Amino acid sequence: MVEAFLAAAREGQFERLLEVLHPDVKFTVHTQDGQFVTLGATNVATRAQVGGGAARGHAATVNGRPGVVSWDENGTPLSLLAFTVADGHITEITAVNDPAKLALIDLPDPV
Repeated sequence: MVEAFLAAAREGQFERLLEVLHPDVKFTVHTQDGQFVTLGATNVATRAQVGGGAARGHAATVNGRPGVVSWDENGTPLSLLAFTVADGHITEITAVNDPAKLALIDLPDPV
């Protein structure tokens, strides 16, 4: 499910995003400016199409959940996506791109 979501986000495939997202999916983004929540498959798919570049990281396990971590060329983490999957659909996505929060998370080494 996660790989299908990432591929669809990278390629801007709206219909494919809807197929892998639960209708009531919750997408929470933690930024320097605060926390933002998007609810529902249509809204999350729209955000994923626009922000597909954030899906260009490397697979990682984040607190036991499938995830993706992106780093800059110096090995500094840029973003983290963590997914919850149930009954064949993504039910929750948590994104972190706040450098202060990323610094507190035990992340794998850059790939």
